[in-house]
Amino acid sequence: MNAYTCIEVADRKSVKQFLSLPSRLYEADCPQDRKAEQLLLTGKHPLSPDLQITPFLTVDGKGRAICRCLLTYYVNDPVAYVGFFEAFPNEDAVRLMMRTVEKRARLDGKTTLLGPIDASIYIGYRFKIDRFDTTYTGEPYNKPYYAALWEACGYRVRDRYVSNHMRKVLAEDIDPRLLRMHQRYLDRGYQFVSPTKANFRQCLADVYESMMELYSSFSGFKPLTKEQYLELFTPLEKVLNLDLVKLAYKDGKLMAFAIALPNYRYLTRGRPTLCKLLKILRTKKHPDEGVVLYVGASRSASGLGGAIAQQLRNALCEAGCSSIGALIKEGNVTDRMYESLQIDRFQYVLLTKELN
Repeated sequence: MNAYTCIEVADRKSVKQFLSLPSRLYEADCPQDRKAEQLLLTGKHPLSPDLQITPFLTVDGKGRAICRCLLTYYVNDPVAYVGFFEAFPNEDAVRLMMRTVEKRARLDGKTTLLGPIDASIYIGYRFKIDRFDTTYTGEPYNKPYYAALWEACGYRVRDRYVSNHMRKVLAEDIDPRLLRMHQRYLDRGYQFVSPTKANFRQCLADVYESMMELYSSFSGFKPLTKEQYLELFTPLEKVLNLDLVKLAYKDGKLMAFAIALPNYRYLTRGRPTLCKLLKILRTKKHPDEGVVLYVGASRSASGLGGAIAQQLRNALCEAGCSSIGALIKEGNVTDRMYESLQIDRFQYVLLTKELN
């Protein structure tokens, strides 16, 4: 029987093993954001001032890494977050690591474990649990056995999420309810616009407060400062097709937003090449599918969410795009946003364990 050891990642060798494990697991198009991991491990990530991290690694008798994770704490939060989980299908090694993580969290006064959350929901969270034959930009991607490994270690599903794959919007596809909501807000003097290159950063700043309000009920939510938010989200400009971003203003104040990203599929993963970059530029300009990442509206304006959804629907129709309504908490109103267009559905989970 192989002997396993769980260690805290501290020296150069273990850091290298931690960072290299994903590339050993995935044959191609590894979903790892190695730069973000390096920044976190060195305390240089924009979110580093707000969190305390402890990386763990389980190695076999020959010193080979079998699984890894990152334990994250926030001040005055009794919940500990487990993320950056990667593992070969070895239940014994994973159990050892999870027991070690639980012991540490319990000793540090934590009452609950929640994950997978990669230090922050703004970096990555949730396990995909079906349809591993396909993927899209922004989707969590992991090995099919990960959720089962966590459940074998005593975790249970806390939240379920879905992504809805929708066919192309045609001119004759009319949703009278959305049209009524859209017209109502036009009549009230609301302006619906897309950002431009010149005003993108200002528009992004306008979205800040609305996004913090939208996220406040999410499991694992932590507020960002505006500076952190801009540092994390400004790079979106490089990959957004601005025609697929819709904003609603009233008297100069942002009241709603809908943000879709061209689906680059595997192009943004792995090492960049000239061929990949050319395909990314072509996809950005002429997307065949949009990934609807963020939709939000002021709670003071009933029906405005439907109006901004109609704006985005019009943009998808003009672009000739199919679309994916991404990572919606099961039962959320946005799960039914384009219900008549839905042709497929993908599922995800967030898991938890109480530390008794």
